[in-house]
Amino acid sequence: MELVHIVKIVGTILCLSGIFLCWRITKTSFTKLSTTEQIIAGNISLSASAFWRLLAFIGIVLVPLLAMTVANYHTFQGVHEVAACARCHVMLPMVNDLKDPESNTLAARHFKNHWIVQNQCFECHSDYGLSGDLESKMEGFRHLARYTTRTYHEPIKMRGRFNNNNCLKCHEGMPKFEAVKSHNTIKELLKNSSMMCLNCHGKAHPSKADRTPGSVNYDKLMAEAK
Repeated sequence: MELVHIVKIVGTILCLSGIFLCWRITKTSFTKLSTTEQIIAGNISLSASAFWRLLAFIGIVLVPLLAMTVANYHTFQGVHEVAACARCHVMLPMVNDLKDPESNTLAARHFKNHWIVQNQCFECHSDYGLSGDLESKMEGFRHLARYTTRTYHEPIKMRGRFNNNNCLKCHEGMPKFEAVKSHNTIKELLKNSSMMCLNCHGKAHPSKADRTPGSVNYDKLMAEAK
């Protein structure tokens, strides 16, 4: 069983436990609880009053905090998946092209040749580690806000400038990369993104013209996955 499925199960159990505990707490009259009657929980002996106050703390504070932690982890992992990008209608052209075996864009070539085994969008658009997770999550919320409020225009375009380090983190130092003389000649320009890898290696995704509503390829690129 994959870790993400375990996280979903744990999250579900936490949510159901929290709901049950809160329901039981609302049915309990704390003013009528005995301070002398003892309740044994494992190796711990507590008065009825202390026991129910502890349950109240667990149900109202501890369980929600744990559920939020699990949900956050799931969100961090979720933004790694291509499916996370595909959930937004305007991202379908990129995802459909990525999976199109007839396409010759860089994204499609990486996908069909298994040069990136999984999380293809994330690997090229985010840094490794926590900073990459946070960046993707914040960008995801910004995209969601723009998408929900319909404050975007097609064809959508990337904000800012693509960082070549997302290419170099895999290619730099590899024999095929180092064997190309021009790579060494312009290495510093590539590292500081003054010159883009796309200058020589073609489009990463479908062109803006193809992604513009009314274009010949627009309907194909916007087709929902079956």
